[in-house]
Amino acid sequence: MLTSVAYFLASTLILQPVQAEVADRLRKAKVAPEVVAQAQSCMSSALPTLVQRVGDDYWWAVTTAAGVWLGLTPLERVVAEVAPSCRGAVDMIRAS
Repeated sequence: MLTSVAYFLASTLILQPVQAEVADRLRKAKVAPEVVAQAQSCMSSALPTLVQRVGDDYWWAVTTAAGVWLGLTPLERVVAEVAPSCRGAVDMIRAS
């Protein structure tokens, strides 16, 4: 039960908005569609780690989701925290 709640929270409130914002920024920077797809795939692969983090720390999930929605939490920080293997995507976001 808690795992499914954590999965829902992680996917809906954090991962999907972050992926949408990353894709939007990269498209505006005129990055190739293949690179945008690769960045989104990299972040999707981090979902199990994100679910674990949400399950372990609901407060982090709530404050991160609120920060992303309100534009108070830098997108690069969220990606770097939940998907450190997506360093290339983080660098592209910073450059855009």
